[in-house]
Parts: sequence; C-alpha cells; structure tokens
Amino acid sequence: MEKRTFVRLQKLVDITYEGETAEQRERWLRNVLNSVGSEAYTLGTTEEGDEDTAEFACEEMEFDSVEVYDFMGSALEEERFYAKDVVVFRNKANGEFYVLNTEGLWEF
Repeated sequence: MEKRTFVRLQKLVDITYEGETAEQRERWLRNVLNSVGSEAYTLGTTEEGDEDTAEFACEEMEFDSVEVYDFMGSALEEERFYAKDVVVFRNKANGEFYVLNTEGLWEF
C-alpha cells in the first residue's frame, strides 16, 4: 500500500497562541464565531509551527466535506478569513479531517 502525506485540519476555535491573554483569546473566539462559525477548520500546525502531517494509504481515507479557511491579520486589525478550495478527507480509523499535502497548499 502506497502512503501519501496529508495535513491534519484543526478547528479555528481550537487555535491558541503561547502567551495570549484572556482578552486576546476572547477576541479571537468572537471573531471566528461571528465570521465563519464553530465548525470552521484551517490547516493544522504543530506546537513548533510546522505542518502537522501524517502518512496514510488512500484506502484509509474517505472523502468528506468541512469548511476550510486561511486567515490573515495583524496587531492593528482582526483576522480576516478566506475560504480555501481543497478536497477534504476523513481518516476512517481516527475520524480526523485531512487534506492532501500538495505543492502550493500553504499559499494564499
């Protein structure tokens, strides 16, 4: 079975940043919930900021559909969310959502 590399998706509401204050966290959650909702996802990263990848055989995955977004912001403005056009897979064993790691995946 040939394995391919997939990037795990994570819910936007679950993203946290080291050193963030309660006020920053509240502002982030309010922006996410008002902009894209509680079931919106983005490309997952590790605690070190690297791509959160895993290898699976295609037989271990099935097509699924969740909303995936990129986001951009700065210290001066709230983040803005941009729908990402990707094919979503769900791992049959663990139920987590993934996208195939392709060239250009992380580009806006």
